[in-house]
Amino acid sequence: MRQISYFTSGFAFVATVATPVHAGEWKHEVAPYVWGAGMSGKSGVGDVVADVEMSFGDIVENLQYGFMGAYRASNDQWSITVDGVYMALGATERGPHGRLKADIDLDQAALEVDAGYAVLDQFTLIAGLRYNDITAKVRAAGPLGNVEHASGSKSWVDPVLGASYRIPFNDTWSLMLRGDIGGFGVGSDFAWQGAATLRWQAKPTFGVLAAYRYIDMDYDSDSGARTFKYDMAMSGPALGVVFSF
Repeated sequence: MRQISYFTSGFAFVATVATPVHAGEWKHEVAPYVWGAGMSGKSGVGDVVADVEMSFGDIVENLQYGFMGAYRASNDQWSITVDGVYMALGATERGPHGRLKADIDLDQAALEVDAGYAVLDQFTLIAGLRYNDITAKVRAAGPLGNVEHASGSKSWVDPVLGASYRIPFNDTWSLMLRGDIGGFGVGSDFAWQGAATLRWQAKPTFGVLAAYRYIDMDYDSDSGARTFKYDMAMSGPALGVVFSF
């Protein structure tokens, strides 16, 4: 029997835009945000595996609760970014003609910690770790009353290497481009991300972020009934605010 399982994840979303600070002085930023991501790929537990195709509207409809936020500390050369996401999804899916029914519950936590080194004023090298924790439960009932259960929980850590480039337009507007790769078989087989973030610094202590992000991750573990698969691409716009102090 094949049935859809839902997974989502979150990754660093703080545009590294600097306002004037004294040399060596640390600046802090907190950024709650929402990411309107759609998802496509394959996911599953054991032999309960299927193609996944979800729009942002589908995710919102099935969202029970969630949180997304980032923190960043930086001085004239170094930066530390922490990005966390927690989401709980619950959904009931039906197959063709309503003959197949599946109840799906999924909890996911993701935490990324990056260190950045500014090689140039506008160019920063990034290295970090990305932690993912996923718990999925699926209960599928067929037309003859047969029921299949599948559940699994996995956590893994991906090393991440990347870079960001900042393009200032004026004193209040700027664009940040970021790309990174990770996994390398340590956690995921391979993962990569690209993001573009437009920032408007309305006040010295308050800004607005609008971004577009694409992330692709391929993770497989174990075999047979213990197989856990997460081969997923997520993309979409994001919107957040930044509080600086």
